[in-house]
Amino acid sequence: MFIEKYKVIQIISPKTTNEGIESRYVNLKNAVNAVVIVNLTQAAAHETQISIYQAKDTQGTDSKALISSVPVWVNENTTADTSLKTDGTGYIVEETAENKQIIFQIDPAKLDINEGFTCIGIKIGASSQAANFASADVIVDSRYSS
Repeated sequence: MFIEKYKVIQIISPKTTNEGIESRYVNLKNAVNAVVIVNLTQAAAHETQISIYQAKDTQGTDSKALISSVPVWVNENTTADTSLKTDGTGYIVEETAENKQIIFQIDPAKLDINEGFTCIGIKIGASSQAANFASADVIVDSRYSS
């Protein structure tokens, strides 16, 4: 079953992007892989930036931007299913008023493990638009089933 193999963690509950958002951090120490799913409701057009961050613990200690590129799947208009694939350490959405979905596939080996970075989170830039919203989840594929 899905829920026995994967752990689903909400890292950003739905909230406005009027101000920047920093998610909670998720530990990938015993993970095979992780997928970060970001959903945006862009009622007002804005080039919102989403960046992957790494930290030394789930409190965000010494957080810094991920420097290794990871696979990114982007749908700039979820009602039209306009998906594309790219690589990066983040993504800036197009300046359109659409519902969007951005998916990052994170291999824990891409983290700065030798310096003690085992956790990931995201930061979403401020849109200065009270009607724009974001939410995000992480799905962790753990080495050990729950």
